[in-house]
Amino acid sequence: MANYYLYILSSRHHRHLSIGVTPDLVTGIGNQRIMVSRRLHKKRVLQKLVYVETIDCVEEAVEREVKLKRAPRNQINKLVESVNPGWDSISVRELVAAGFSRS
Repeated sequence: MANYYLYILSSRHHRHLSIGVTPDLVTGIGNQRIMVSRRLHKKRVLQKLVYVETIDCVEEAVEREVKLKRAPRNQINKLVESVNPGWDSISVRELVAAGFSRS
């Protein structure tokens, strides 16, 4: 059974959020950062990984992504702060070393 990762990327001051799902943390998050950079290039938005959760089934992962994208901002903030109160950048390499697989 493959793992899928729901992630939240944040701008430096938490003004912009990107929520996504990927089967590969390194590639998926890297691609999302590039897309966001191109879209918001004039604002120089710096994306940092602030939240990750593992989900076993792709359908569940997509359902969770849609639910979060529709959720009020304060609910997303509470979710991030429940595991990352300082909104610190999470290193993908550290996640992989801690047992999150790349794919």
